[in-house]
Amino acid sequence: MLAQMARRENFDVLAIDCYGDADTLDYALDFNKIDSLSQSDLLPAVGYFLKNYHIDYAIYGSGFEYFHDSLPYLASCLPLVGNTPTTFSKLQDKALFFESLKKHDIPFPTTVFSAPSSIQNWLIKPMKGLGGVGISALSPTSTPQTSVYFQQFQAGTSGSVLFLSDGKDIDIIGFNTQFAQNDFLFSSVINASSLTRLQRTVLSDWIYQLSRFFLLKGLHSLDFIAHEDSLFVLEMNARPPASAQLYDANLITRHIESSFQHVRRMPFSPSLVSGYQIIYAKRDTCIPSHYLWPSYCADLPQQNAIIRQNSPICSIIAHKKTMHDVQHTFAIIQQHIERSLLMTQKASVNQLAHPLVKQLIDQADKLRVGVDVLENGCTIIDAGIKHVGGLEAGRIIAEICLGGMGTVTITHSTYTDNWPLSVNVHTGNPVLACLGSQYAGWSLSHEKYYALGSGPARAMATKQKDGQTLPVEELYQELAYHDDSDCPVLVIENDAIPPLAIIEKIAAACGVEPSKLTIIVTPTSSLAGGVQVVARVLEVAMHKAHALHFPLENIVDGSGFAPICPPHPNFVKAMGRTNDAILFAGQVHIFVKGSDEEAKKLADALPSSTSKDYGKPFADIFKAYEYDFFKIDAMLFSPASVIVTAVESGNTFRAGHIDNALLDQSFGL
Repeated sequence: MLAQMARRENFDVLAIDCYGDADTLDYALDFNKIDSLSQSDLLPAVGYFLKNYHIDYAIYGSGFEYFHDSLPYLASCLPLVGNTPTTFSKLQDKALFFESLKKHDIPFPTTVFSAPSSIQNWLIKPMKGLGGVGISALSPTSTPQTSVYFQQFQAGTSGSVLFLSDGKDIDIIGFNTQFAQNDFLFSSVINASSLTRLQRTVLSDWIYQLSRFFLLKGLHSLDFIAHEDSLFVLEMNARPPASAQLYDANLITRHIESSFQHVRRMPFSPSLVSGYQIIYAKRDTCIPSHYLWPSYCADLPQQNAIIRQNSPICSIIAHKKTMHDVQHTFAIIQQHIERSLLMTQKASVNQLAHPLVKQLIDQADKLRVGVDVLENGCTIIDAGIKHVGGLEAGRIIAEICLGGMGTVTITHSTYTDNWPLSVNVHTGNPVLACLGSQYAGWSLSHEKYYALGSGPARAMATKQKDGQTLPVEELYQELAYHDDSDCPVLVIENDAIPPLAIIEKIAAACGVEPSKLTIIVTPTSSLAGGVQVVARVLEVAMHKAHALHFPLENIVDGSGFAPICPPHPNFVKAMGRTNDAILFAGQVHIFVKGSDEEAKKLADALPSSTSKDYGKPFADIFKAYEYDFFKIDAMLFSPASVIVTAVESGNTFRAGHIDNALLDQSFGL
């Protein structure tokens, strides 16, 4: 936080930190990670910076509450911004602090330093601490240590006041509302408050008195509880608090000025309400090496870091019109991050698909596909343009599309009246295999050439936006998945080989030379193309489940099957038949975690017959919408029949139906 604030005010930043979060590294000119803020750990880090840089000031943040004996050493080396070590220590002395409140007639919850006779409505608080860490309700099983004190629980709304002080004068920056999780652990702060004008005046007067009494210097916050018309002080944060980052008011510069000169007032009235929230790990969490953080996240952990349960993963900042809007945004963002981290996968879809690609190349003659190496080194596999290809080639390509994470078989069945030849798909990881690989989500165009890319290479593709590296498809931010491989493979459904410009674009996006890239081209009108499209029967179910906002992490397994359609030389009719095989006769069975209610809701919503555009062959619908794909109801693209099993209860729910008449009409019978 401090590094970012200082850098925004054009200071060159040298950072000493115990966490080494990624954004501190970005903002710092140089960085030194230490194990603790003890003097023994600080000594070499400070020595390194003094030897290599000219340093004007030292600004300290949180953590010295546990190591305030280190501040005298820091002050002996550098001009210390903020409170002197003596003042800081006084504010950590709980007995002195509460006695000072009493002396100034400032209310606070009843506080004692020995165990009370009754446990009802009492809290145990550590003598040294911050952010609510270590606070708990006093209970019969509590085993109080000597380094704690006891305070009566006070109901009400938690708040804080951000202010500057020069020891004589103060400037109130803002009044904030604070929130906790698990009762006492600091969770979030929002720079808005429902305090009355009188309450704000009272708090300002208390801060003025305490600032002069303790000779406070720099940026602080006073924490309090508001209950109806009453106010109760809890503690004084003797260094820049988390709320400081919510105010774009040159606070680092003014922190320095208040420490060495005097308070400089600067009128500040934010146009939006801003909030800061910490996201804590609900269980031990490993941050993947290629996890793509949303832009609203800060305090980012290093790649491959292990975040222990109840420790901070990261923080988020939101700017909205109202406090309610900020809280709503917090809830959405937190859910997204928690879900995406749970969805994090380590398997490489490109590496898993590579043996299948090699099989396709090694058995090219047997499978009747063409293999060509272009002048830039890219390998092109033709599965239906100049070479015949066939059903088996299509089956292997379908498994490649699934990132080597599924099996595809071709069998005969009798579940439709007239079309026994069927493709069967199963994967034990349907979200990653189908959405993270198989889904045709990469739009590729150059001059008159247009195609959608599917398959494993999608998971490697990135782009630059606003100085950040982001996935080409936003879907991967939600999946929290990025593949890293030296053998990317992409499948393109088209009747022409892509131009070199597109191939170069694909290779660049994947971060490889074109010679490492393999592109498989399957026209829709070919046998191989028909099989690999119909084999998306489970994928369209996954895509619709995602569109319906079903939690993807709750999908644990899945399978599907659909009839293989007869090919057609006309592209629109060929595309129509591959779609209709799924829309009118595709069946899937999905296994999910969660409640029966959610499983049934998913089953009822998934079938294609729930779409307003259902009822005609796809080619006719496409024509009716003047061949504009995006005018078609997106909810149409789904299987005809669905089975959803709730694995935690064992109950199963079915919906949808096979429509043989429409299938026969589409297939030309």
